[in-house]
Amino acid sequence: MASLRGSSAIDAAPKPFRGPWEGESKIVIGIDIGTTQSGVAFSYLQKDASQTVLRVTRWPGQEAHSQRGKIPTVVWYDTNMKAVSFGAEALSYQAEEEAADNGWFLAKYFKLHLHPEDMKAKHDLKLDDLPPGVPLRQIYSDFLGYLLKHTQLYFEDRILDGKQIWEKYKPTMEVIIAHPNGWGIREQTFLRTAAVEAGFADPDKASSRIRFVTEAEASVHYCIHHTNLGNQLKPGTNFGVCDAGGSTVDTTLYSVVSAQPVLKLEEKRASACKSLYPVWCDRSSFSEATGVQAGAIFVDFEAEKYLRRTLSGAGLPPEDVDDYTKAGIKQFEAFAKRIFQDETVEDSVTIAHSRFNNTSIRTRRGRMTLSGSTLKSFFDACLKEIVSSVDQQLEGLTVPYVLLVGGFGDSPYIRKEFKKRYEPKGCQITLTNDATAKAVAEGAVIWSIANSVCSRAPRYSFGVVCSLPFYPWLPDHQGRQTHVAVNGQRVIRGAWSQIVKKGIALDSEAVCREAFISIRGNAARHMGYMSMDLLAYSGDDTPTWALDRSGKSDKLI
Repeated sequence: MASLRGSSAIDAAPKPFRGPWEGESKIVIGIDIGTTQSGVAFSYLQKDASQTVLRVTRWPGQEAHSQRGKIPTVVWYDTNMKAVSFGAEALSYQAEEEAADNGWFLAKYFKLHLHPEDMKAKHDLKLDDLPPGVPLRQIYSDFLGYLLKHTQLYFEDRILDGKQIWEKYKPTMEVIIAHPNGWGIREQTFLRTAAVEAGFADPDKASSRIRFVTEAEASVHYCIHHTNLGNQLKPGTNFGVCDAGGSTVDTTLYSVVSAQPVLKLEEKRASACKSLYPVWCDRSSFSEATGVQAGAIFVDFEAEKYLRRTLSGAGLPPEDVDDYTKAGIKQFEAFAKRIFQDETVEDSVTIAHSRFNNTSIRTRRGRMTLSGSTLKSFFDACLKEIVSSVDQQLEGLTVPYVLLVGGFGDSPYIRKEFKKRYEPKGCQITLTNDATAKAVAEGAVIWSIANSVCSRAPRYSFGVVCSLPFYPWLPDHQGRQTHVAVNGQRVIRGAWSQIVKKGIALDSEAVCREAFISIRGNAARHMGYMSMDLLAYSGDDTPTWALDRSGKSDKLI
């Protein structure tokens, strides 16, 4: 078990929960589709039996790494828009050769296409094109179907009578999909539909069988399960979670409500985004946290810009610049990025054949040498964003622990800089030792089984559009369309009526109600039934109006 003196680490070996499962037997699957890596974990909860979470560690193309629970998030599509190769197999030499010969198209980093528009605009994301004629939902559905297929095979091999058990409980299987803190209603609906198309649940059962958890909250449960952190937390204790992934780095601050008989947590702080959406999904996903676009792929982007600029400056032909840059980035991502610790040590990447030499760019026998300061520069922009996010969460509070998780959290440089920055302030950094695992997938299953977050700060304010009496002397009323209601009163439509305030923690089982009056001309025809949109507003203020003076809003979807 890990110690919490100084920085600590997570022992990720599978272990049972405390006590047997007391509910009805069922299967729970946790899924984490990351920008660069994905993973699946599951639990077969058998009545009166020990509760254990298993990660899927057998994937095509990774037979030599039998305990690796991550697979690359990539899919090859042929010219008929059919998915033909996934994961590690898709990155094999054979697949790349076949793709070149047959004109296949690679779908990679496709998670970035699902980011909300405000996130993409804020960070000026340059997205890779999707394969021609293949919509994003098909890519997600195809990839989820691949995950389901190999999860089933692994389950049937690892669980006694696995084939019969899978067939029996597959129709009632619970699926937990993790997503970044900055995602919400629209993205959840998209993922649920893709999961249904992949075969995870029937459409009429999807709303109850397919649920969502933020990556940060899943990480909390993973860390508490695999460390003695839960034993150290007392009522009133604060701790942070920094989930450093492929594209996003999400930071969440929690406070302990109670430690016995079970650990209960509440979220402390909210993020600052702004948009207005109609609501039709479960409230379990609305956690509050700070999320920034500063994940591992942005280090790759900085390295790519450097290589392309350096090679072009050396006067190489454009086609060589493209080929050498591609080769260099592949090498950098696989090796140099993963072992970089500080600027005192230089490294090299293979960019060309062994006969290529160019002293002006420090390249000998096809290998370009990169100074430690150059390597550090690839990380610095991301690191600045990350620590700013963490600092924002910790400001003004005593926070003795920060959990650093996620694939980017495996970086020795990021870990070292975290310790250097926060441990002198009395904030211990807890790390995960297991670079082969997707902590979020396993944490999603644990979250479903032993949900300990009893209070969440909603990511949105919730309300409805309503009408107000028209007062022509009020500047805010002037220029807005009015009409005479059936009771003879002149009114304005488009006012915002708030029901739930963003950032104010609510009990996870809380029900919020407000009374409204509907005035209709023919009451008998509408008695007993009416419907209206519930809206989610992500600004920090309380708006007066939901609609503009023309009766529309460009923030409505």
